[in-house]
Amino acid sequence: MIAPRPPCLACLPGLVLAALASLALLGCEDEPEPDASGWTGESDEVRELVLLRPPAETPGGSLLTPEEPTLRRVLEQLRLIAETDEVKGLFLRLGPLGGAWGQVGDLAEGLQRVRDAGKPIHCHFERADNASYALLASRCDRISMTPAGTLNLVGVGAQVFYARSLLEEVGAHADILHMGRFKGAGDVLTRDDMPPEARESLGALLDDLDAGLVAALQARELDARATIDGGPYGSIAAREAGLVDDVAFDDEAREHARQAGDAPRVRRIPLKPPAEPLGFADVLGALVGEGEDPMPATERLALVHLHGPIVDGERPAPGRAVSGPFVDAVRDLADDDQVKAIVLRIDSPGGSALASDRMWHAVRRAAGRKPVIASVGNVAASGGYYVASAADVILAHDASVVGSIGVVGGKVSFGALAEDLGVRSVALRRGRRAGWGDPLRPFDEEEREAVEGLLRGTYYRFIRRVAQGREMERSAVLAAAEGRVMSGRAGRALGLVDEAAGLDTALRRAREEAGLDADAPVQVWPPRRGFLAALTGGEGEVRAPADAWRELMAPLGAVGEAAAWMPALLEDGQAAVALPYVLVLD
Repeated sequence: MIAPRPPCLACLPGLVLAALASLALLGCEDEPEPDASGWTGESDEVRELVLLRPPAETPGGSLLTPEEPTLRRVLEQLRLIAETDEVKGLFLRLGPLGGAWGQVGDLAEGLQRVRDAGKPIHCHFERADNASYALLASRCDRISMTPAGTLNLVGVGAQVFYARSLLEEVGAHADILHMGRFKGAGDVLTRDDMPPEARESLGALLDDLDAGLVAALQARELDARATIDGGPYGSIAAREAGLVDDVAFDDEAREHARQAGDAPRVRRIPLKPPAEPLGFADVLGALVGEGEDPMPATERLALVHLHGPIVDGERPAPGRAVSGPFVDAVRDLADDDQVKAIVLRIDSPGGSALASDRMWHAVRRAAGRKPVIASVGNVAASGGYYVASAADVILAHDASVVGSIGVVGGKVSFGALAEDLGVRSVALRRGRRAGWGDPLRPFDEEEREAVEGLLRGTYYRFIRRVAQGREMERSAVLAAAEGRVMSGRAGRALGLVDEAAGLDTALRRAREEAGLDADAPVQVWPPRRGFLAALTGGEGEVRAPADAWRELMAPLGAVGEAAAWMPALLEDGQAAVALPYVLVLD
């Protein structure tokens, strides 16, 4: 375990001056400052948005690192385009969206608002994939593609990696137990092929994603199956197939959008928040621990993000949903009489069963005091769904991933590897099961029965929590459980999801249920990292072995992603409520 290093105080003056200089430059604006609607008061215009990758779910960045565009900011700009009379249309430049199928639904909602306002939407891309093209085909009035561009429209797929043979080769053995016949999180370590249950549930999920892609192609009156099977496409082939309306460079497509909107100009709207110049006193205040300005003492809405694998702990950790900070934040918001409703935005494949149960309890208590609406992003599965089930309402798009109500636990032993390396172990124990966590041998029969009992208790607690939160019969939850991963569409049919909708709808419904005005402020948690955290590289959290393993696996791409989360699954011998696989949904 690596202890955090204190910041180099001698280096701070130079870093502060560099930061101040950078912020001064960022604060310079070439265009007039827009009002709340983004309008500069000059003339009618078509607005341009550039989104070349999936937007971030949570506010990121810091004083020293740029903040990426967030989904909420993109949706807010689409709302302004729809509602501002002087804005006559939208020119959207889009890039690949990867497996962000839930966000495709959110963006489709925002674009539909622009269409409903009667404003043309012209879209242009250089590279697009299944997800981004599904969005383009379903919402754009005109699609253009750069001459040297590529359209990787090839159909959806999922790839799962199995490593039993690799473990055997190095002298390791995985001893994993599941609760739920579809719960195959440990299969990646114990099998060499996909079991029938996994093929069934994963195949059903892909069928639902494929149906959405087919529907988008049919909106352009195309033979969807033949078109998908004919990909990928270059620009000429895409035009001949009717996938794009024109082959053009971005400036030519931009001019076409201007003419369609009958406006004198096209103005690009930055999706990153504008930089605010800071003075030396601001930076010194951050260094001595002054926090951000508090929210105004007025009635407001809270937007709480639960993003990444769920882990137990009391300190924030980048890229993970840590139980302690989340529970504290939800309790504080529940106690704050000025916070009238909470929207819980979830994008998590699950993780620690202990952490998930703590989070569930906090959300459930908050829902007893004020409206709590859960909005699912790309995935709220297993532990992610566990927490969502405590909300009053769950909203998820048809292509979001939900469910996976099941439990997994176990250990990996390295006895053969240790023997090959000449490592010997001498164990002294007091207690019949004191060696159950021995990393050099598998569980014996008695230990397996004990672990299975623990997992069974966790599984039925999961069932009870969902039944209580969703006000469902336990038999109905059991029918939807067994670790089955599913789409939002399938989850809605089984009673696990209330409505096919996204973040915009969740925020609007929360305001309505709380009686808040449409312009009521939104308090976002977690806030951006402070300046000192940026200088020290984090929140002062001690790095766990799982973090080092994740960094080691990162260069291996999809294979590394599949392997990176396994230590967290088996950490401390705890039960885990996590997705059965790391899904690479293209």
